[in-house]
Amino acid sequence: QLFWEKKLSGLNAFDIAEELVKTMDLPKGLQGVGPGCTDETLLSAIASALHTSTMPITGQLSAAVEKNPGVWLNTSQPLCKAFMVTDEDIRKQEELVQQVRKRLEEALMAD
Repeated sequence: QLFWEKKLSGLNAFDIAEELVKTMDLPKGLQGVGPGCTDETLLSAIASALHTSTMPITGQLSAAVEKNPGVWLNTSQPLCKAFMVTDEDIRKQEELVQQVRKRLEEALMAD
C-alpha cells in the first residue's frame, strides 16, 4: 500500500463527448520520486494529500528516497522531492484564477 498511487496510473478522465480531459501541468519545481513516478501519479498523490490531511505538503525530506525509494518514506507526504512555494508562484496562480473567472463570467453572460 506504500505505492497506492500506482493503482491509479493509466486511468484517464473523459468528458461527456468521450474526449480525453487534459490533465493539469504541474510546476517544474514539483518532481516525483520513486519507481515509475509520473506526473499523473504525482498529481493523484498531491490531490489525495490535500484532501486527507491538514498537514502542509512539503514533499519527501529524506535523502534515502533518492537511493532506495522503498526505505524511510514519509507516508504523510506525496512522493515528490521537497519543494518551496514562493510569493511569485502564488502571484502567478492568482492571475491564472482571475483569468479563468473572467472567461467563466464571459461564458455565462453569453447565454
